[in-house]
Parts: sequence; structure tokens; C-alpha cells
Amino acid sequence: MRKTAYSCLLAILLLVLAVPAFADDGTLSMYVAYGKPELIASEFEKASGIKVEFLPMSSGEVLTRLKAEQANPRTDIWFGGGSDAFIQAKEDGLLLPYVSPNAERVKEAFKDAEGYWTAVSVVVVGLLANTERLASKGLPVPQTWAELADPAFENEVIASNPRTSGTAYTSISGMLQLLGEEKGWAYLDALYANVPFLEKSGSTPGTKTVQGEFSVGIVPDPHSIKINNPDAPVVTVFPKDGTLAWPAPAAIVKGTKNPEGAKKFIDWALSPEGQKVLMLATPRVPVTDVEPIEGVPDPKALDLVPYDHVRWGAEREAVLEEFSARYPHLN
Repeated sequence: MRKTAYSCLLAILLLVLAVPAFADDGTLSMYVAYGKPELIASEFEKASGIKVEFLPMSSGEVLTRLKAEQANPRTDIWFGGGSDAFIQAKEDGLLLPYVSPNAERVKEAFKDAEGYWTAVSVVVVGLLANTERLASKGLPVPQTWAELADPAFENEVIASNPRTSGTAYTSISGMLQLLGEEKGWAYLDALYANVPFLEKSGSTPGTKTVQGEFSVGIVPDPHSIKINNPDAPVVTVFPKDGTLAWPAPAAIVKGTKNPEGAKKFIDWALSPEGQKVLMLATPRVPVTDVEPIEGVPDPKALDLVPYDHVRWGAEREAVLEEFSARYPHLN
């Protein structure tokens, strides 16, 4: 009997310890869908004296978790991920509006008009091509989206799942915007005939392309992967028929126990110092007028497609339902 009681007590204790909770010492809690969060947390602590604890996950997972925790939020900040998920979170009443003084340097297309979220960087979607594998298959490096849909690339293209990856959803909806829905779905039919399966995370297709498991990966910020793998036999491609670009936002979670600390973090992320740290963490195109670091493409040299995140955020569920219906083998 006593042994059973001890076992129950131990189980309860372990359960309590396993559940993250707000710190009562001013520490910020953050759900992160961004590279090198430990660097971001460390540099912010140096600048502000505020410690940050973080839990990495995909943007789709963050949205699911915030919905489940709405009655008792377990974090202060959501940092990084697809803007479509942030728009959904705003509609679901999960975010706290805040307009940072530094947000005036951010273009209107990259922030919520009411301050519910603000981009901290800009993501561009492109292709990562493994030149060795392509050569072994007798395939050229594709320079356009249209070329990637050629049947010659069957089973040679890897992509991520739009239900769990904000990158994937934005890529799909961006194609519908670029080509129109009828032609867009027809194009996606041809493209996904070349994709044998989908990855959960938006970053995994890049990893598998670097490793030579696939010829081409549809990835966010392919230049970032090249920077981190300088000796890999890969090249980056920003499609000549349109390079999709969208904001990578940050937001304060409604119900935060540390709103002032959360605001300081948003201010810092949009400051020149914070923007430089974010580029070192993940070499994305900066959202303010800070000079890009070496290896990051000049946005003025790209054929960027303005992504309508408001429209596609509102149509997210309809697009995902159509995707699942068209490609049941990828569900």
C-alpha cells in the first residue's frame, strides 16, 4: 500500500515537472519556429538582462498548442513561422496586439495593421539543387517552377507538408496567387506528381537534398542552407518565374504574464542590433533597412512575388482541404 502511494506521488511530481510554466523571476517563455534560438536568447539577455526560455516547434504545432492552451497560456511570445498561422491565431483571439516604435521601419505588407504580429525578417522560397545527383540522373538544374513540374523529375523533388509547415502552405497558396487558382492547381498536380512523400518540417527537404537523397528541395531561404554547407554539392535557385516572399513574424501571446518583457523583446528584435543577430541566427532577408550580411541575396535582384497573406490566411482551411483531396497519397 505504502509502495503504491509513493508511486502515485512520484508520478504526480514528474507530471508537474514535465509541464512548462511561466517563471516568476521575469524570465520570458517563447515558442520558436526559427533557427538558432539559443543565440537569439543569449544576445537578448546580454542586451536587456532578461532571460529567455524557449521551446522549438513548427508553426503549425505552435498554433495547435496555443489553441489547446488558450484558457491557460504557457508562453509569452511566439517567434517565427508562417504568417498564415499568425493570421489564424489573430482570428482565434490568441494574440495580444502591440505596435513597437521600431515597427515603423517595417513595410506595411510585412506587419498586421492592428499590431497583432510584426515580421522580424523576410522569407524567400526557392530551390536547392544537388548538382551531383542531378548529373547522375542526366537532369539539368531547374531555373523555373515550370521546369520543376517536368515528369523527368519524378521522385526527385522533396517538399514539406502544408498542414505542419508554414513554408509549405505559403508555397502552395503562393502558386495559386501567381498562376490563378485553376492554372495553379493544374500546376501543383504536375509538381506533386514528382514528390514521393512530404516532410513534417519545412527545413528537412533542404537537409535531404544536401545529403543527396533528392535532386531538388523546395525550401525556405536556400541561400541559408548553402551558407551553412559551403562544401556541399548544392546550388541555390530563385525561380525566374517568381520568387515567393513572405514575412516571418513575431507576436505576443494573449494572457502573457510578462507583457512588458515581451514588448522589450519585440522592440529589440526590430532594432538594428537585433536584426543583425537574427541574420546571424538565420541568414534571412532583413525586414528593416539593415545591410544584409554576406551570402544573403539582395531582394532588389530577385523577382519577388508579393504574397497576399491576408487572403491566404483566411482561405487556409479551404486550401488545405483541397490539397488533401487532390493528393491523398501524400496525407
